[in-house]
Amino acid sequence: MKYHRLKYRLSMQHSFDGQAEHKHHHLIEIEIVARQMSEDFLEFADMDSILKQVLDPYQYQYLNEFPEFGGDTSIEHLGEVFYRKVKDALEGQHWQFARFEISETPLRVYAIVEEEF
Repeated sequence: MKYHRLKYRLSMQHSFDGQAEHKHHHLIEIEIVARQMSEDFLEFADMDSILKQVLDPYQYQYLNEFPEFGGDTSIEHLGEVFYRKVKDALEGQHWQFARFEISETPLRVYAIVEEEF
């Protein structure tokens, strides 16, 4: 089986209590693993384009202001929200989602795995 693995860095701000005066910065790393479902050759650029459409609106933003997070900007909740968005976007474009990881440090990683590779 052949997979594409792409990493994306999201520079964002959040606060644990929802108050803008307590916001602080994080550089979140998101890693997506997917395999192509069509017989046509798909390049990294195809997957990258899809991920940028999903994630770029959050780049350099204060995430507490986005209603999809419901005020919960923990790494786990961010992972759940981004996972659903990325999965839907990829599968709508002939990719089979396999794995999603989000981390704020290399030692703290939240992962969702649908397909072992």
